[in-house]
Amino acid sequence: MKIYIELLGVLLLAGCADGPPVTQPPDMTFANLQPIEVNAAGIDVIDNYKPPLQDPNVEHTFRLPTYVATERLLRHQLVAVGSTNTLRAIIEDASVIREELPQDKGFMSYFQQQPTERLKAKVLVRFELVDPKAPDIVLAHADVIAGRTKTLMEGISPADRDFAYFTLTNDLMDDVNDGLKSIVVGTFGKKF
Repeated sequence: MKIYIELLGVLLLAGCADGPPVTQPPDMTFANLQPIEVNAAGIDVIDNYKPPLQDPNVEHTFRLPTYVATERLLRHQLVAVGSTNTLRAIIEDASVIREELPQDKGFMSYFQQQPTERLKAKVLVRFELVDPKAPDIVLAHADVIAGRTKTLMEGISPADRDFAYFTLTNDLMDDVNDGLKSIVVGTFGKKF
């Protein structure tokens, strides 16, 4: 009898441990994107962005911080196919600022979820074409700027917060890639 009670206890505990499966956002590899050819002999990706690691900035709390995603995107997307010069891709900003939203304290606030915070993401990448023999002289330059916002609701679960961070970063990287395809190709694209 004692063995049955212990077995029942183990089964009950195991049943309590099961919940809805927690899904993790996929890894952001950019393998689905077509690389962009630039008319340069080499490409240097430089991360000048230094996250403050404190509020209101939250990018460092992302599973894949925006500055890491930006660097990964640039290294994957830009392919040197020229015979001279170096293209510098300099990450100047890759921040996500968290802003608390005002809360309605009225009677209806007890019956509906409210937005509690807004995330404002921004990426700024400066491109400079230089001759390695005279790296202080910029032959051509361009900037790619992308921005996105995302509003989060009260009571968001940690898994849903991770997914919101992922979608914000993914959408932001889509915008950066669009800038690469238009501005970078237009300025530094391979000339035939």
